[in-house]
Amino acid sequence: MVAVFYSDDPARFGAGTRLRIDARDVLVERARPSRDGVIVTLAGVDDRDAAESLRGKQLWLRRADRRQLEPGEFWPEDLIGSQVEDPSGSAIGIVSGVVLDAPQPRLVIQTAGGSVDVPFVDALVPEVDLPNRRIVVTPIAGLID
Repeated sequence: MVAVFYSDDPARFGAGTRLRIDARDVLVERARPSRDGVIVTLAGVDDRDAAESLRGKQLWLRRADRRQLEPGEFWPEDLIGSQVEDPSGSAIGIVSGVVLDAPQPRLVIQTAGGSVDVPFVDALVPEVDLPNRRIVVTPIAGLID
């Protein structure tokens, strides 16, 4: 049946593509663009009830099937759990999420005072050190506190 999802490259989800949903693999039988992303027909999802059971689920490509990232690009799940520090090395918090459905991506940072969203732009996030799971955020007035 049909599911709608978002991607930075909808062409990657064409017929024959293997995706993950929850803990199982699914095969794309057909795909077509829509104004909200891509509409796909999945093998084994043969009726409305089966399609409805997928509502709100996320479809994922296997990491090996993803495109190569350009310098300065990151997969959201690689950022989650990273230690966030200010430029002097003082701890700010931990990245607990990444918001992509906004005009600009945002890091969700869990601090001692609660959760804060920081726009993921070079001026505020000048350094991302994935191997060391460390992100530098330049706090401006009212951003963190």
